[in-house]
Amino acid sequence: VMPWAGGARVGTGGVGGGAPMGPKSDKVGVRPPTPRVPTMAPPAEVMTSSDEEAQEWQAAQPKRLSPALFLAGAAGFAAAVLLACHVSGSISKAVPRQEPQQQQQPLTVRALLEGDDTAADMARNIMAFTGETDYAKVHERVAAGLGEIRDEIRERSPEAHEKMGHLLLTQEQREGATRVLQKLSDSRMLALTQKVTTAVRETAQEKGDQSVLARKLMERLTPSLSDMRQLHKEMFPGAGDEFKLDLDSKHWNGELKVDLGRRLSAYNCDVRSQAHTLFQGLERELGDEMPKAPGRMLLDLGSSSITPGTSSSSGDASFMDCVMKAVPDPTKVCSCIASNMSEVVSMVMGFMKGKPS
Repeated sequence: VMPWAGGARVGTGGVGGGAPMGPKSDKVGVRPPTPRVPTMAPPAEVMTSSDEEAQEWQAAQPKRLSPALFLAGAAGFAAAVLLACHVSGSISKAVPRQEPQQQQQPLTVRALLEGDDTAADMARNIMAFTGETDYAKVHERVAAGLGEIRDEIRERSPEAHEKMGHLLLTQEQREGATRVLQKLSDSRMLALTQKVTTAVRETAQEKGDQSVLARKLMERLTPSLSDMRQLHKEMFPGAGDEFKLDLDSKHWNGELKVDLGRRLSAYNCDVRSQAHTLFQGLERELGDEMPKAPGRMLLDLGSSSITPGTSSSSGDASFMDCVMKAVPDPTKVCSCIASNMSEVVSMVMGFMKGKPS
């Protein structure tokens, strides 16, 4: 027992929270009550007025994202943009954009003949056949050649020249009239031209007749039958896919007349042959309204040539006669094939079925 405890009782009042203590004792050994120090809150929980103001200021500021959250948000936004672009592109493909319609000036037949677009088409064809690379030079020569054709028509057939200056073309008629002309430099047409030219050259060098030429043509063109049928469909979409197969070979026994030494550039023959192809296209589109004199004037590929897409018992003879007069000019040969594509396809199909024998 502690010495100062001797019988003294600590109340519940006072600082200790017990009953009031009795009178102060003078006895030695009685320990005076120890004042109780109030317990302080942890430092983190102490809030001063300055701390509260700082907290309020931080709450009012925009919250900043962590770098990871920022990157994740940016990636999500980019994905949303890409999705929106994809949907927009799909809609634009499904619904073609309507371009503002521009009023086009009426185009006459004569303006088409003299226009830059026609000269450009012909220049590209010539470059494809000859390998020339100076477009400006070729275009200039073609434009000059078309000018000569115009002057020749005006001199030899003034009525046709006058009518061509007033005969208007719709956009559809213009596209139809130039469709074959623009196909002359097609890679498939270039390949066919090479095969036909080689067959004619070989026959002439062997001193063969037309029957030999026909056989060589069929042997070389048969592997290209599918290309020829497709070209026929593209160049003459309204002609159908019916070909006459009962061709007679009795007229293929004539003498082969080919001038392999013919000058290629004489009288701008490559321009004239293409102009003839253009006039054939105009006759198909305009019918009787298109004057026939310009086409006849330029028909130096053989008087027996017929309008493409039509049938004739002598159609194969027209093609044979045409290519014999066209070689060695590749542009003329190509025009022969294009103008007589239906007959060429019929010849090859007949050959595959055993005709000619």
